[in-house]
Amino acid sequence: MSDKLVPERGGRPADLRYSIPRRAKLPRTLGAKALFAACYGNVGSSIYYGLGVTAAFALGLTPLALILAGGIFVTTALNYAEGTAAMPHAGGSSSFARRAFNEPIGYLVGWIQLLNYTATVAISAYTAISYLAVLGEYLGFLKILHQAPFTVLAAVVLIGLLVVLNVVGIQESSAINLVLALLDLGTQLVLVLLGLLLLFNFQTVIHNIHLGVAPTWGNFLASISIAMVTYTGIETISNMSEEAKNPGRAVPRATYGVIVAVLFVSAFL
Repeated sequence: MSDKLVPERGGRPADLRYSIPRRAKLPRTLGAKALFAACYGNVGSSIYYGLGVTAAFALGLTPLALILAGGIFVTTALNYAEGTAAMPHAGGSSSFARRAFNEPIGYLVGWIQLLNYTATVAISAYTAISYLAVLGEYLGFLKILHQAPFTVLAAVVLIGLLVVLNVVGIQESSAINLVLALLDLGTQLVLVLLGLLLLFNFQTVIHNIHLGVAPTWGNFLASISIAMVTYTGIETISNMSEEAKNPGRAVPRATYGVIVAVLFVSAFL
């Protein structure tokens, strides 16, 4: 199939879109829910290790730092949604770069993304095991996870299990992603409600903010860049677009869902 632009009518009057068709090399089995769950698992997990570091710099302005960084995230996500709907090929930004420039540039972008995911996987697995180690107070055998060598070993084992799960099949991993995403959203919603009811005091928040002093302007600007770590992973939907049943609809819907969920979690948690 050629790579010529093909016009497609959108859902609104005078809405004409152009897509670049190509024979899919992967089976199209994923819907918007599966894409949302996979991407939320990647983006949403960053809150567990990005929030504390952001708060250390932004102090009382942490919600504002996350919202400003979220604005950049929204524009990036919408660009990905538009590009992916037009070019629903596996590879995400690597495919975009290859189409816009040439093969070497696409190759370079692909390797940069692989290095990015390597770091993200390592950080997420290590953080997950560290959270699990807290249960050692109730389950004695988990106390061993407080020791650095065993924490690293457990993180490696966790990564290995996830690799096996993804090798088994995309549908199986997507089902688990969806269950975990809903469980995570429910847990964080409960935390937000409990925080608003039991801890939140608007006057305390306002009186603890001293612009230029606590936080300093330098720390606040740094916190915005650090907060961007919380939003890494929107690339996931693009990478899986070649396995989407109807990428023209599923990709934008999944992207909008991730934007709403992640911004809510980041701003309120």
